Amino acid sequence: MIHDRNIFILPLVTALTVVPASMGECAADLNDDSTVDGLDMAILLSNWGGVGGDVSGDGTTDGGDLAVLLSGWGLCPVSQEWMLLTTTNGTTTTAYDSAGLAVSTWTGAGGGASVGYLRGDGSLVRPTIHTSGVYTGGARGGRIQIINSSGTITNDLIVSTSAYQQHHDVRPLPNGNILCIVWEGHTQAEGVAAGRQGLTTPIWSESILEIQPTSSSTFNIVWRWNLWDHLVQDASATLPNYGIVSAHPELLDINAGSVATTMGVGDWIHMNSIDYNPTLDQIVVSSRTLSEVWVVDHSTTTAEAATHAGGDSGRGGDLLYRWGNPAIYDRGTTSNRFFYVVHSATWIDEGLPGAGNILAFGNGDRVGTANDYSTVMEIVPPRDATGAYVIDSSLAFGPTAPVWSYGSANQIYGGAVQCGAFRTLDNTTLITLTNSGRIFEVDSTGATIWNLASAGSNIPRAPRYRKVSGTWVGP
Repeated sequence: MIHDRNIFILPLVTALTVVPASMGECAADLNDDSTVDGLDMAILLSNWGGVGGDVSGDGTTDGGDLAVLLSGWGLCPVSQEWMLLTTTNGTTTTAYDSAGLAVSTWTGAGGGASVGYLRGDGSLVRPTIHTSGVYTGGARGGRIQIINSSGTITNDLIVSTSAYQQHHDVRPLPNGNILCIVWEGHTQAEGVAAGRQGLTTPIWSESILEIQPTSSSTFNIVWRWNLWDHLVQDASATLPNYGIVSAHPELLDINAGSVATTMGVGDWIHMNSIDYNPTLDQIVVSSRTLSEVWVVDHSTTTAEAATHAGGDSGRGGDLLYRWGNPAIYDRGTTSNRFFYVVHSATWIDEGLPGAGNILAFGNGDRVGTANDYSTVMEIVPPRDATGAYVIDSSLAFGPTAPVWSYGSANQIYGGAVQCGAFRTLDNTTLITLTNSGRIFEVDSTGATIWNLASAGSNIPRAPRYRKVSGTWVGP
């Protein structure tokens, strides 16, 4: 890649180079958002005479610190910038720098289930295919490997049992734990008993686990959310979870969608991405087969997450918000449907325009093939003054349209497979079309900044990271 500000062009042949030395500190960035601005000045002034705004290191917040802050106004300097490419048909995740050189490669035990993520210290968290797992659906994982910055595997965690198995995406948390989505198996009899009609196979639900590594090969499950605890059905009053589906948008209709057999016998929801918002303490996920994104409360205890009360929201593990296909909860038709297969649901991070909004890749796999096209959508979930998500008593969750989108008929199409988009620290959007192996970046107007047409068809998404004040920062 040749880099001029944000312009990347990946060459056909890359070279392995040593990683450059770490940059100096951006000490005046008091709120750690990679920018020195008025927010940092406010922190400094509020600590005048004390130590909380001491950026010069002399032990007192005074005029010297204000001078340092003003001299460093703007974006913090960046010493390194990497784009990570994880292969699903190989064992590697490779980082390319802004000059297009392969500067670091991490090698795992198998193909990537989805994206590898950098932690602040430069170690990589890589979801990996576990070939001995019981669940063998599309993008199966079951093995999470942590590889340090020197390339050594420090943790090899098998998140796979007869009851559940990690698949697709994971997310490293600020506390060092890892969020992962897992298939959770239920027998045909259990599905029928829960109200699923016409079921002829097992049915796989989904759970979210927060795991805490305890050794190189062991972990504790410190938090769990289980979709099976938040179902509704209107097929039989004699079975559990009976109710009017449209009256309970916080619950999932167990009869929504089909139970797939092509992606894995019993695969019903097929979650494919997960992201965490530390400001809200909430999680966003996407469901491929139901064409929706969901938000759940992470502030609950595991016990509260199994109920309809508790946590910061007061609603336990119920869905706080959902968007993309309201017909799933009997509040929509094709007229207000936006997703036809969806991947890559992410939060827009603090410090970026639209912080707290949700970005997702709508694959656009419509009925037939003549009108298939993909669209990256940024949505603003409606909230009230308390931060609670707002929904009318009879309408679908808003908004009625994305606040920003890219992609229209005859423009882009990534297929019905893992594709994605990440908002960057430059307020651009980095898009991956997996079926064609194309990776490109657009600005807020939709103008293409750079384009790589042949990255390879087995790269699900391509996050970008920057090393700021010695710490890797990214999506």
